[in-house]
Amino acid sequence: MLPGSSSPLPLVRSRHLNLSCMHYNWWGNSVATSDQLDDLEIEDLYDKAQRSLHYGRLDEAKDCAQRILQGAPDSTSAHELWGDVLLASGDKQGAAEEFQRAMELEPANADAERKYGMVLVQLQQAVEQRQTLESGDLSRFRGAANKDPSVAAGRSALFPGMGQLYNGEYEKGVVLAVLALLLLIPAVDGVCKAAQWLMGRAPISLISALLAGLGVIAYMLVWAYGIYDAYHSGRRIAAEQDQIGAQVPPKEVEE
Repeated sequence: MLPGSSSPLPLVRSRHLNLSCMHYNWWGNSVATSDQLDDLEIEDLYDKAQRSLHYGRLDEAKDCAQRILQGAPDSTSAHELWGDVLLASGDKQGAAEEFQRAMELEPANADAERKYGMVLVQLQQAVEQRQTLESGDLSRFRGAANKDPSVAAGRSALFPGMGQLYNGEYEKGVVLAVLALLLLIPAVDGVCKAAQWLMGRAPISLISALLAGLGVIAYMLVWAYGIYDAYHSGRRIAAEQDQIGAQVPPKEVEE
């Protein structure tokens, strides 16, 4: 999976054909010689690498991608795959170089061009973040420096969205807080009615009981997601700070 995130990489097969007057195989290379992998072996390794990336098995994906590169060093798809592996491993600079190499081998490779542009944007953002942190101007950093993932999770446990606000993810925090509030009001109303029914003070219909139960379940799901997301987002933010190589002293954050 990609860094800063919590979902797996999509399982996508990318086949780039490179047609010219020479005979080219499935990978856009000249027909394999005796010291190269054949098409079936390369395709099998490629599929295995994609599955490994999808499920986060980076070591296995690296091994498959390196074997493909050794057997097909001039393959645009091999370099693009190795770029995907490097990007998932956090090596954005290395990934950019591999995507650029894939574009040099096949200028019409739109996937490599898109990924190359995406990585360049991420690298530029990292430079800007480093400059912001080093200058001490935290107003542009949205309060995300030196945040503790455990504290973020604890705040979300108090009420959904508070951990996201603590992490500096203001839009997500507001959305979770509003959603939780909308679910909490009918849930509390239903629980109160159920309590009165249990004490024999007022009757309650089956529909009201079901709505109350659904409201409580929905709120608990949002509450649990808020805690999970706040903790993992906090870890991702901390990892990004480590990657750009700059940390802000706690006193500066407080100021």
